Amino acid sequence: MTTLQGVSLTERAARQAKNMLAKRGTPEAAIRIGTTTAGCSGFSYKLEYADQLDTGDQVFESFGVRVVVDGKSALILDGTLVDFESTPFKSGFKFSNPKEKERCGCGESFKV
Repeated sequence: MTTLQGVSLTERAARQAKNMLAKRGTPEAAIRIGTTTAGCSGFSYKLEYADQLDTGDQVFESFGVRVVVDGKSALILDGTLVDFESTPFKSGFKFSNPKEKERCGCGESFKV
């Protein structure tokens, strides 16, 4: 049986997630990270709030933030580190996924 490494956040990403959850008024909620079939390469990342767990969810914790990943996405995201970047032109979460083999030209989707 393979043990999942899971999905983790950098301290900067965890701080941003905590701010988002507090601003939303649900500091006890979790962040759900997953994948969906989309784009020209096959998969894209999705990030949303998780107010409750679903059957098959995996739960990880980084810097005090719970990260929820559905069972199907967990296989694709295993070992992924999520950071938060802020530049003068854009800001957002950045995914470093060791299973990602290729990104499409626009950067919106990836292959494993």
